[in-house]
Amino acid sequence: MTERQDFMEYILDINSPVHPLNHYWELCVGSGHAVLALREDYRQQLAKCARELGFRYVRFHGLFSDDMSVCLSVRRGFGPGAIGGEVRLSFTNIDSIFDFLLSIGMKPFVELSFMPEVLTSGTTTLFHWKALTSPPNDYDRWEWLVEQFASHCVDRYGLDEVRQWYFEVWNEPNLGGRGASHGFWGGDLEDYLKLYDHSAAGLKKVDQRLRVGGPSTADNEWVPELIRHCSENNVPLDFITTHNYATDLLTGPRHGQQKLQLGSFKDMSDEDRKRQMNTMRKRRWETIPRGILTDWAKEVREEAGDLPLIYTEWNPQGGEATDGPFGSSFTVKTVMDNHGIVDGYSYWTFSDIFEEQGMPHVPFAGTFGMQTIQGIPKAPYRAFQLLHKLGFEEYDHQYAEGNIDIYAVRKEASSAIQILIVNHNSLEHPIEDETVQIKMTGVQTFAAATIERIDETHGNPVRRWHELGEPDYLTQNQISDLEAASYVKVEALKIDYDGDTLTTSVDIPAMGVALITVFL
Repeated sequence: MTERQDFMEYILDINSPVHPLNHYWELCVGSGHAVLALREDYRQQLAKCARELGFRYVRFHGLFSDDMSVCLSVRRGFGPGAIGGEVRLSFTNIDSIFDFLLSIGMKPFVELSFMPEVLTSGTTTLFHWKALTSPPNDYDRWEWLVEQFASHCVDRYGLDEVRQWYFEVWNEPNLGGRGASHGFWGGDLEDYLKLYDHSAAGLKKVDQRLRVGGPSTADNEWVPELIRHCSENNVPLDFITTHNYATDLLTGPRHGQQKLQLGSFKDMSDEDRKRQMNTMRKRRWETIPRGILTDWAKEVREEAGDLPLIYTEWNPQGGEATDGPFGSSFTVKTVMDNHGIVDGYSYWTFSDIFEEQGMPHVPFAGTFGMQTIQGIPKAPYRAFQLLHKLGFEEYDHQYAEGNIDIYAVRKEASSAIQILIVNHNSLEHPIEDETVQIKMTGVQTFAAATIERIDETHGNPVRRWHELGEPDYLTQNQISDLEAASYVKVEALKIDYDGDTLTTSVDIPAMGVALITVFL
């Protein structure tokens, strides 16, 4: 009887076929609402993301919300061509933001939202900053606003530049409903399609090659409906956008299967509240399978047909675990598995400078950002840093066994072969440390090899935060300490080489990621 190996074996012929590896995940990154982009710390963190992670566009809510001072006043007679005393438009704050983006080599992924008070037909709101999310009181007025905005952008930045932007109509209009007191849209699908029609018309009046898309829905909804509507009514549709979160399996409008009934947090002690939250997290993740976002993306790829498919929001939503190794392994596996399915990705969000429910103050509380409010990189940030280092040719040969996935990349610019290993499973699912033996054949020359890791003890500032006593408001010394704990070191890796074959063995902890680079 053959004894079972206590390691996995991966063999790669470095002369085997490759295919292009498009860094589609670097297309865009998400942020909070537009007015935050006027903050200096926001700008510093975004510039860092562009420089270190390669993101090319940024997306945010509320470009037309009243805190951006776009529609300053309105009187009777508002309509096409209305200016001066009838309505006063100001794009000053938008210009400041867009000027900054272009100065750091980024571009806006323009979400056309939310409703200025002078245009709203209702009182539906969202977030602590009371975003107005009802349909317009006159759709022609909305169309005029979109046209004026697009025309201003072309005048300021030039047609060649603005043609490279994406214009997305609204955000998650499938969450809310007619008569709802709160939600992302105080209307229904029919109302949204009308908003889309007028938005597209306003943009195309300025230039037919400005790109417009949607439906920007939560949980992959309304894609066939928008495509059918545009096809039947000859309405322009240049790309599809929607959103994906792993927890949509429980609460999403399309995939949600159950609601967790755990009682009210009212009148609970802090300790009981924390215990209840942990129970909720465990119960919700027990039903979420590994690789769920890829399964859903395949469904929507079929629905989108030949149109570009861009996920303008995605994130594991795993609570505090997202800030650590679970978040980094989830990110790497999802990004690599969705290559060839998705045309663009936008992780939500690049920073915890984000105030849907008010500005956070706890650095590692499982909020959306891949950086804390102080700019400390979390494990997902470091995951994107490793992904950014990848070359642009991926080997056809991939390896998947148990919770281990291995992806091999050829990086011509560095005369290197890269082996990316992920040991990932969903939270509350079984996972163990693993050992992987790697053999690379057909190697004619060998110079050196390195390894970079993200796991419980590498690139994981959450661990150090716990050691510091979990402080809420960080001192400068604590920030420096946690930044140091977040770094991913480049370490030498021992390789055996016999003139044709390279061999090495690597331990991959549970939820760990390792990038091996072999220089030839």
